[in-house]
Amino acid sequence: MSTIKPILGLDDAFGARAKALRTLQFKLREVYEKAGFSEVIPTLVERPEALNSGAGSFLSDQTVVFTDPADAGLLAIRPDMTPQIARIVATRLTHKAILKLHYSGQVMLARPDVRTGSRQQWQTGVECLGLASVDGDVEVMHLAALSMAAAGFTRPVLQVGHMGLIAALIEGTKASLETWVDLISRYSPEDITAHLATETLSDAAKNALKALSAGGADADWLLANKGQINDDFDTAADDLLNLVRTVENKLSGEVEIVIDAAVTPRFLYHSGMVFTGFASGSSHALLHGGRYDEMMAAHGRDMPAIGFSFDLWAWLDNT
Repeated sequence: MSTIKPILGLDDAFGARAKALRTLQFKLREVYEKAGFSEVIPTLVERPEALNSGAGSFLSDQTVVFTDPADAGLLAIRPDMTPQIARIVATRLTHKAILKLHYSGQVMLARPDVRTGSRQQWQTGVECLGLASVDGDVEVMHLAALSMAAAGFTRPVLQVGHMGLIAALIEGTKASLETWVDLISRYSPEDITAHLATETLSDAAKNALKALSAGGADADWLLANKGQINDDFDTAADDLLNLVRTVENKLSGEVEIVIDAAVTPRFLYHSGMVFTGFASGSSHALLHGGRYDEMMAAHGRDMPAIGFSFDLWAWLDNT
């Protein structure tokens, strides 16, 4: 009997489970190819700076770094594939102004996922780069709904928020964006209230942050708070309201769109609109997406970018 111990959070796949993953992977590939998205297969390892550019500590904390015995210096196992797409677009595909890409492959986290205990994911997703208009948002959100439907999920719902709203509310505070996002994502008014005791903010901003944590920051809440916080808040609110109206008009009957200003991304390199996907019977978010224009600029190519991704293993466990 082998005495080699298994690696905590990592596991093999074989038999029916491996077949199920490949079947779903190829089904989704057909959806993306039909929509005009081309496949990209990034390398398994990257230089750490390529993964962290524009993403900062939000990804570095989940990145396994090692020294290459072939003298290539420090290398990292990817915990997320979106920074790789940014690197490829900024360095290898500069001859194209608009790019529509999809990918599917393994990623590894430095620390186990809090909910599942796993350190491995089979990340699949799409990225649309070069389209600054709402048309790019609609196309990507439509593909998110089609992806959930192709996997067998019913009644898809996209909860949509905007990082600009959160940034406007916490302007001038002592805590970092990461701290605030962690607090908001707990949906705990008690935790937010306790933290607000240490911050100097207007009553309007404090009440708005409490509403975020209570899950009451919908479209009516946005309209009620316009003109009460600051100009940045109003700009982000208008962007979000206009986007949702457009998506609802174009995708009516295909996906339900719900505004929730407390929606936060999986990794904090998103700088604009963000969304999460749910479906009937799913108690946890099935996918995460949003705009990450600032990360593209950090990679040396300033261009609009939006996408979403999800873990195929998690989808198989939910269907």
